[in-house]
Amino acid sequence: MSQADVDFVAGIFDAAAGMDKEALLAALPDLVPQLCDPEVEWIEDPQRADARVYRGHQGVVESWRQWLDQFGQFGFDVERITDCGGGDVFVVAREHATGALSDAPVEARIYSVITVKDGKVRRYREFYDERAALEAAGLRE
Repeated sequence: MSQADVDFVAGIFDAAAGMDKEALLAALPDLVPQLCDPEVEWIEDPQRADARVYRGHQGVVESWRQWLDQFGQFGFDVERITDCGGGDVFVVAREHATGALSDAPVEARIYSVITVKDGKVRRYREFYDERAALEAAGLRE
């Protein structure tokens, strides 16, 4: 089941990688129910000033909309996907964007621990701190 979870998560990122910000926003209402459990828990990095925990399909869509509203352009590149066992998949990606108002370039590495259950995302945990992400994933540095 672990490779299936990794393949599922990789497929999500592969599909979204080809979309610009507007295409992603337009696709979210259809994609989220296909990919996420109805009871999904979406946890933004606790270090973010605006961090929240969202629940359900609408919560995931709202989180994405609020995040993407800050940017004129947005994209990401997946650097690594690792099976953690127990349905958890660890993802390292680099986000790149331009500010919505300033058009200034922005770049950050993001770490995610994604829990897959019955072929859908059950929980998403976001981190900008590698050590916290590795600890949440049950991995060592």
